[in-house]
Amino acid sequence: MARPKSLSRQLRAARSDRQLSVAELADQLGVSTASIYFWESGRVRPRDANLIALCKVLKLPIRATRELAGT
Repeated sequence: MARPKSLSRQLRAARSDRQLSVAELADQLGVSTASIYFWESGRVRPRDANLIALCKVLKLPIRATRELAGT
């Protein structure tokens, strides 16, 4: 049975697919590495502005990603 999609898994997979380290992604977004770890672990949901920036950097569909985030 397939696992349901989650925002945290999608972010981690997209970062890995783009071969970006946590530090590289954080630098591109202007956030801390801790923020990336929190988002990828599901402990914290990114704010809308950060979520849109993530979508642009990771080349994710904004609408579908926002739906996963519950916004």
